[in-house]
Amino acid sequence: MRGTLHRSGNSGSKQLAAIDQLLMAGIKLGPAKKREAINRVLELVPEWTRGDCWQRINDLRRAARRAAREERQPARVKEHGETAAARRPASRPWTPVDDDRLLNLAGYETAKRIAQRLDRSVRAVRFRMAALGISARVTDAWSLRALRKMLRVRSSRLSYFIGNGLLKVRDARISASSLAAFCEQNQPSVGPSAVERVTASRVKGGEGYTWERAADLLGVTVAQIQVWISAGQLRLVDTFVTDRSFEEFCRKHGDKLNLALIDPATAKWLVSEYGVSQSATNGTTVSHVQKHAVVTRACDCGRKIAGNAYFRHVRTCKSVAAASAQSPNQGSRAQFSESLER
Repeated sequence: MRGTLHRSGNSGSKQLAAIDQLLMAGIKLGPAKKREAINRVLELVPEWTRGDCWQRINDLRRAARRAAREERQPARVKEHGETAAARRPASRPWTPVDDDRLLNLAGYETAKRIAQRLDRSVRAVRFRMAALGISARVTDAWSLRALRKMLRVRSSRLSYFIGNGLLKVRDARISASSLAAFCEQNQPSVGPSAVERVTASRVKGGEGYTWERAADLLGVTVAQIQVWISAGQLRLVDTFVTDRSFEEFCRKHGDKLNLALIDPATAKWLVSEYGVSQSATNGTTVSHVQKHAVVTRACDCGRKIAGNAYFRHVRTCKSVAAASAQSPNQGSRAQFSESLER
């Protein structure tokens, strides 16, 4: 047996080493050579059985895997023991003040934006939200389309509010794709150096740029960036408006709205709930070019649309197209029935 080899001193160790070498050579050369190696071992060591040979082969395989694993792991173990702790930021406990700020921002802003405001990781913010039993989803937000419909304003007007900082959106950074498209379309005016800077910054990655960073890349002032945003030439990362931002806009800049154009019930609701001033300077009269916005028409599809936008909708509405396609057939049938009666 194998114990006999171990008890025989140096000669036994040498014989075991020779057996190991013979078995390993057979393993590397394939199943046939492995059987030949086992048969050779049984001839050299009559005390061994075929099961002892297979057990020794398994031991040799495990030892080889362990040695390979130890060769790969020293660097990882050293890094984990010495540098990983240094790289990991110290955990900062959540104070009642932090929880209050988190509760105030939850539902109004994304977890990523809340993490930036609280100077924490997104993962830490999500874990804390789960611990407090609150959702990380943004539920209170207005789309620009919904605001245009409710306030009876043009998209350019909303872009003006956003570009001048009157109306705050969820993520006011300029999207990287929008900045690249702007440079491509206006390459003669922005210059080749600005295009190179924008291209180099996009290689580094990133979803968007702050207005100051975009101005620095293009070599212009922040005021010029605001002009391009107001004109719709530069797009923002997230244009949804939180309910809190909309309330702040109504309270501070409600005089920019024309309450006479807004539905009376909606105007009353804006005054009572969002703090729009009843004495808004533009809310008393409607110019002749804006009177169309006061009229609300209903389409065959069921939508109610205010102003001249109704006629644009009718041209592309499928319900209207289907009704107009059926009307000639209905007319011909009516004419046929009248001819039969005659």
